[in-house]
Amino acid sequence: MKSSYLAFVTLFTSTLCLAAALDGAALYQNNCAQCHGERGMGGIVGMGNMTPDASGTTAGNGMMNGMYGAGGSGMMGLKAPKLAGDASAWEPELFERAVLQGIDDEGHPLNRVMPHWGSSSFRSDHGTAPTKAEVDAIQQYLQAQK
Repeated sequence: MKSSYLAFVTLFTSTLCLAAALDGAALYQNNCAQCHGERGMGGIVGMGNMTPDASGTTAGNGMMNGMYGAGGSGMMGLKAPKLAGDASAWEPELFERAVLQGIDDEGHPLNRVMPHWGSSSFRSDHGTAPTKAEVDAIQQYLQAQK
């Protein structure tokens, strides 16, 4: 009986681990690439998908904090920094703080165009803030980019 229980627990936890694996590439492409480029090499803010979603905000449910009206158009054309090889090399806690709170590795605020995803939502999160696992998956994807 003990061995069948162990086999069940091993199978169940292995299945959960596989199901819990996040696709950092898809998360990045859906939420970050429109500004930082397809592979995290930097880009021009606002040059990606600018189509409003059902809530009236633009792609990414918080991209540029939804600021395309007053003041928003003046932000178009700003250069988004390279992440691959730069910010992707930060300690995970610092990368997460940058993504969720808009604070860089030295404690300075990021450009005001960068969404504070902690008070927003990735496209797939349906109104909830991104999880640590999602941010970690994005960082791992960026670390693999050359």
